[in-house]
Amino acid sequence: MDKKKLRKEIAIMKSRYTPQELRSMSSSIYSQLLCHPIVNAAKTILLYWSMDDEVCTHELVRKLASMEHCVLLPRVSSDTKLTIHRYTSDTDLSPGSFGIMEPTTPPLTVEECRALLNMRAIAVVPGVAFDTSGHRLGRGRGYYDRLLKDYEGIYKIGICFPFQMLASVPYDEYDVVMDEVVSGEKKGNK
Repeated sequence: MDKKKLRKEIAIMKSRYTPQELRSMSSSIYSQLLCHPIVNAAKTILLYWSMDDEVCTHELVRKLASMEHCVLLPRVSSDTKLTIHRYTSDTDLSPGSFGIMEPTTPPLTVEECRALLNMRAIAVVPGVAFDTSGHRLGRGRGYYDRLLKDYEGIYKIGICFPFQMLASVPYDEYDVVMDEVVSGEKKGNK
C-alpha cells in the first residue's frame, strides 16, 4: 500500500473514535512513558504538543517539565523546517501552523540544541502509523525526518494508538527509523 492511501485509511480509523475515546487511549501511553526507564533517565526530552487526532501529550509535557526534565517543543518555521524551543508553561504557547499550539519562547540555536540533545536526550515522536521495525509514516511533509537527522544520536520513541501499529509501513531511505514504538497496549523495539 502506498503512503497516501495508508494515511487516508488511518484517518478513517481515527474518525471512528470520539475525542474523549482518543484521550482515554492516550492515558495508557502516557503511563507507559512515565514508567519507562529511558524516559526517566533522560535529562532532555524533545516532545510535541499534540493535535486533536494524535496521542494527547499535553499532560505528559506538563508532568515531565514538573519533574525537572528539560522539555523541548518544535515550532513550524517554514514549509520545510521546525525550530526547537524550551517549554516553560502553557502561557507561552499560542496557535501556530496547522492550528497546533506552539511555543512562543525564542528558538534555540543549533549549538544550544546540540548541547541539550547530546546529554541523555530522547525524542518522543508522533506518526500516522508505525511498524514493528520502527519505521514511521508521518503526515507527509518530512518535518521530523529532517529535524531528527540533525540529531542522529538521540533515542527516538514513536508513540501511537494501538490501531496505528502495523506489521509494516511503506518507507523510503530518507525516513528516520524509531528506536522503539509505544502504543499503550504493546511495545515494539527494533
